Amino acid sequence: MTLQLAKPRFLLCGAIVYLVCVAMCNAQTDTDFDKATTEFRAGNYGAAAALFARAESSSPGKTAALLYQAKSLVHLQNFTEAEAALRRYILSHPDSDDALYLLGFVLHRENHPAESLEIYTKAAAIKTPTGDDLKVVGANYVLLGDYPDAIKWLETAVRIDPQNKDAWYFLGRAYYSRGVLPEARRAFAKVLEFDPHNSKAENNLGLILESEAKPGEAMDTYRKSIAWQKQDSRPSEQPYLNLGNLLIQENRMEEAIPLLEKAVQLAPGDGPCHLKLGAAYLRTNRMKEAQRELEEATRLAPENAPAHFQLGRLYKQIHSLDRAQEEFNRVEEIHSRTANTRPQTQ
Repeated sequence: MTLQLAKPRFLLCGAIVYLVCVAMCNAQTDTDFDKATTEFRAGNYGAAAALFARAESSSPGKTAALLYQAKSLVHLQNFTEAEAALRRYILSHPDSDDALYLLGFVLHRENHPAESLEIYTKAAAIKTPTGDDLKVVGANYVLLGDYPDAIKWLETAVRIDPQNKDAWYFLGRAYYSRGVLPEARRAFAKVLEFDPHNSKAENNLGLILESEAKPGEAMDTYRKSIAWQKQDSRPSEQPYLNLGNLLIQENRMEEAIPLLEKAVQLAPGDGPCHLKLGAAYLRTNRMKEAQRELEEATRLAPENAPAHFQLGRLYKQIHSLDRAQEEFNRVEEIHSRTANTRPQTQ
């Protein structure tokens, strides 16, 4: 009888210990999650990401810690880890529209437009997309070079959310790429209506003015764009490149070169910036600088025929004829390959 009573008591004690441990563990998880939420709301995304990760580790799958860890990582521009966290979360929450839409955005930022579109399609089957969602869908089609679909979805985005300046900007870029200049101008004007000193929109208006053969007005617009972005933490090289290129066309090399040098400084990995600067150096007989820039341009963009042509011209001028011929042969190869890949017309 005693033995029979002892066993239940032992089990009861064990159960109590187990429940206490579980309660302590859950309390710790709740504390981590609550702390993480506080840090997230305060904008301390690094601390929030670490705490959400710890909450998930303490109690796997019991909270939305992975989802909010991913949101924290997106704020930190850490898209690789954000994608990993979202995929783990979606394994146990396959119908989470919040997670799916965020994963679609992350894949877009990782330059995976086709995968991003697949995820947005899944998300849209669960919850109707917002204007912001359709903005990213349209931007994905831009990355894929499908401008008709890009325009369709971006027009839908601004119809749903008429004050979405980013959607208007992407729509303007899509119109411009299709050569629909009046609509592109209207879209960029909308961006400037909501954000009067938007440097990117102003720069694109400059491109439109160039297309309309109004170089003087285009230059003024590029200068305005440059002035407006001086306080930006991440200024763009584009207005410097565009203004410098126009000045080259007008043979104003001494004005063009400092602008193109600034463009290269801002975007050292951009082949066209090195090409334009190298071409300007070449025209002013600064051969060493020209060689450096043009060789870098062909390294960064090996399929850029104009870069190889300019480098060939330089080698010819410095009497390196074999190297010059190699570059000219490369130009012919690129042009031949491009011609062979074009669709045949009837």
